[in-house]
Amino acid sequence: KHLLDRHREYFRLLRKLITEGQKKGEIRTDMSAGDISKAYAMWERALMYDWCLCSGDYSLTDYTDKMTLDFLNNFRSSK
Repeated sequence: KHLLDRHREYFRLLRKLITEGQKKGEIRTDMSAGDISKAYAMWERALMYDWCLCSGDYSLTDYTDKMTLDFLNNFRSSK
C-alpha cells in the first residue's frame, strides 16, 4: 500500500513535473496531472512486475528504454 500512497514525495514530484509540462504546452491538458501521474506510476509497476514474472530473463533497462518513449508519447501535447 505504501507504493500507492499519493502523499509520497514521489507522487508530489511527479505531479509537479507534469503540471509544469502542461503549463509549458508540452503535456496534454485534457487529462489531469493526477491522472497522468497515476498512469505513469502504473506503467512503472507493470514493467517491474512483468520482469519479475519472467524471472528477470531479459534486460529491464533495455526493454524500458525501448518501450517507455512510446508510452510517454501518449501524453504529449498535440500543439
